[in-house]
Amino acid sequence: MELTLASAFSQEGLLGHAAYVLLVLSMLMRTLLWLRLLVIASAILGISYAAFILGDPVSTFWESCLVIVNVGQLLLTHWRSLRARFSETEANFIARHLPGLGRGDARALIDCGRWVALEAGACLAVQGQPVEQLSYIAEGQADVRVAGTRLSNCGAGDFVGEMTALTGLPATATVIATGPLTVWQIDAPRLREITRRRDEISRELEAAFARNYRDKIVEMNRLVSVGEVPDRLPA
Repeated sequence: MELTLASAFSQEGLLGHAAYVLLVLSMLMRTLLWLRLLVIASAILGISYAAFILGDPVSTFWESCLVIVNVGQLLLTHWRSLRARFSETEANFIARHLPGLGRGDARALIDCGRWVALEAGACLAVQGQPVEQLSYIAEGQADVRVAGTRLSNCGAGDFVGEMTALTGLPATATVIATGPLTVWQIDAPRLREITRRRDEISRELEAAFARNYRDKIVEMNRLVSVGEVPDRLPA
């Protein structure tokens, strides 16, 4: 096929355009699954165009490689999802905060941290100091104190240090366990690394943090309304 302006807008040429349209659309996808599926579809159209219209074996070869690599990555992701196993506590964590995350990605995130048991009095964050790790409370309760005054509490299902662990800024409150705690913790540098490298994990965590922050504001307002905590700090 001779490449001219007329041929570029012929029926055969539209096949080549469609391949590039799908490739561009793939870059707009927010999930890796749809990105790979659109890249595969684009490459298949590209193979048809290169092999049967252009007669270009080089382009056909590289488009075929693109299909093979992306199909292989999809199969690998599916295999990891099938292999992923979770305890009841981990499954509850994922269902509550990471419902849109694939099983393989969820397993990878949890494996970056550790489950620990803490005693009453354990400190999860200190006001004015950098937070060394993000904590997720699976069981137990903790007080939230600002300048020594209790303003709220955290319980099962709450994150501690979610904002400051990502930014490296000092904690805005001190969080102290009021009894035994079961928590999942991930070191702040590791958290920043994985959210920088894995967009799907970053999006799910950001959404989870936003929802939990809203819930904690509601709980703090409830405690103020029933008189359990002051509505302002002492002068």
